[in-house]
Amino acid sequence: MTNDMLFAGVDGGGTSCRVRIETAAGQTLGEGYAGPSNSRLGAARVYFEIEKACVEALHQSGRGREDFSRIHVGLGLAGLGLQREVQAMLSFPHSFASVSAATDAYTACLGAHAGKNGGILILGTGSCGLGIVEKEVINIGGWGFEISDHAGGALLGLSAIRSSLFAAEGCRPETALTKAIMGHFKDDPQSMVKWAENAEPHNYGSFAPTVFEFAEKKDPLAERLVAKSVYEASSMIKALRARGVESICLMGGISKRIKPLLPTEFNVFLCDPLGDAMDGAIRMVRKDVSVPNLKDHDVLGKGGDKA
Repeated sequence: MTNDMLFAGVDGGGTSCRVRIETAAGQTLGEGYAGPSNSRLGAARVYFEIEKACVEALHQSGRGREDFSRIHVGLGLAGLGLQREVQAMLSFPHSFASVSAATDAYTACLGAHAGKNGGILILGTGSCGLGIVEKEVINIGGWGFEISDHAGGALLGLSAIRSSLFAAEGCRPETALTKAIMGHFKDDPQSMVKWAENAEPHNYGSFAPTVFEFAEKKDPLAERLVAKSVYEASSMIKALRARGVESICLMGGISKRIKPLLPTEFNVFLCDPLGDAMDGAIRMVRKDVSVPNLKDHDVLGKGGDKA
């Protein structure tokens, strides 16, 4: 029975996993939070984090794990740009009624524009731009920490760490930022190597706030690193615009630091999101199981057509 269905929207990235669960009638039952859930961490670990977040969300309405078999889950995960990653998530044994999967950028865009045309630029641990223009999906970036993730927190943190070690060895001028980062590792390159052997993108991203703080204090290295991130974010925005994306929402923790530094002419097309990535993930899975998104009534009550 449709009324027995529950829907979960998952927003999973390199730092954390957020889940919102709602009824078929659109009533929110609760939200949960868990650890990193980039699909590249492996399906077993990702589902472990998702289940933890789902249990937390269900407990808020007096429910529990016994309801997993009723939940249709929409996964919006970082790392799902490759089809093999999508298949790995869909084929992994799980306890839910069904699972739909897409990139976190896609679900964020669905949520931000309530299923309508528009684009987003996510600047968090990683980065990814995505636009929806009619039936075309436009992707910019999102290919992972090693070769992409421009303007993301992980890449910013890595650049700061590399520069700090280089400065400590006398290869470039030391600054307050480089001294602070080296101090974090007790001024010991061997400690840095041991840390890096097991570091994941979110570990590198944890240094991004420090870089922004020192940039505000006019540290020359921090200012250069931040300027590079601003340039890269601007380039991704321009690429989306060149493909016909008219309005763009900025999302993610790093975006709050980057947005005030972008060219002022961007203000005419940057907009606030109507919903978040969890809304988009729920919208996606409702469509896949043919249950209308009742929240469309609120969005479209002013004469719009249903997406």
